[in-house]
Amino acid sequence: MTQPAVSAHAHILDPESHVHAVEEDLEYWRTKRLEPRVFLLHRRGVLTLYDLLQAATRLPRVAPGDRSTGSLEERIRALEDGLDEYVRGIALVSLDLPGYDYVIDDTRKERGDYDAFFRISKPSHEGTLEERVARLEEQLRDYSWLLRVLTQALLDKGLLSAERLAAERQRQAGRGAWNGARIVARAWVDPAFKEALLTQGREAVRALDIPPGRLGKLGVAENTATLHNVVVCTLCSCYPHDLLGDPPWWYRSDQYKQQIVRDPRGTLARLFGLTLPEQMEVRVHDSTSDVRWMVLPRRPAGTEGWSEEELAQLVTIESLVGVAEPRAPEEVRRREAAP
Repeated sequence: MTQPAVSAHAHILDPESHVHAVEEDLEYWRTKRLEPRVFLLHRRGVLTLYDLLQAATRLPRVAPGDRSTGSLEERIRALEDGLDEYVRGIALVSLDLPGYDYVIDDTRKERGDYDAFFRISKPSHEGTLEERVARLEEQLRDYSWLLRVLTQALLDKGLLSAERLAAERQRQAGRGAWNGARIVARAWVDPAFKEALLTQGREAVRALDIPPGRLGKLGVAENTATLHNVVVCTLCSCYPHDLLGDPPWWYRSDQYKQQIVRDPRGTLARLFGLTLPEQMEVRVHDSTSDVRWMVLPRRPAGTEGWSEEELAQLVTIESLVGVAEPRAPEEVRRREAAP
């Protein structure tokens, strides 16, 4: 049985979902990652409030690249880009520091996971869509400014170096496809994460410190013994880049878009050599600007006891789109054994 893709799409059709996603993610990263880090460093004597104040006096209040003009869609897109930059910046200031032993439980204490007294309050998100976008623009400016102040204070004290930050930024830029593999590997070993991923994809991947990218929602389609999923973007090339990396060249081709919708089973066999049993249902998911899809492939047999990093080596871009199965364990073992 084959379920066809949904109708074509153009731009943001559901701005509410995008704005709501930015509101939720922005407050998550502020209250769960950035501000607890500031409090933790201060409480441990790594940075003083005066170190932060000195750094703040040298930094402009408005973050570079700030844009609060243009159409509503352009402003939402700018917010999504700014959110990604914010998340990546938090990862930079969360690097291990010399002479300071840092464990994740320290941050959990500071953010109030164990004691409600320490929980950081979140603002309400009331008003019209325009009012909420304007409020988000102001909040993102403020939160990004604090992040830049913290980064500068760490540089001033010699706890981070410009060279280390540059190297980490370069490493982050190449993590797209590996991010997708990490998501799948975590779902294979952690049932609670898998359940959250299938029901609230965007929220679930926060646990892996992955920037969300330009999407209102992340759809995750699980392959089973009776169902195989495949992803397409029938109009353009909508794809969760930050989660999965750059899409393969054929994903953008008209040949793939047209044929996978008309004859998904035959196209998988003809173009990719993936022959599926006749009794297996093939379901096509059309990625849009509002909901972008990825496939959760089946875990290969013979991988019992493998670590998450080892399992991630089995995941390919093709398997994340649904045109191939993950690598066989023997293939990965052969690569590791090769001189």
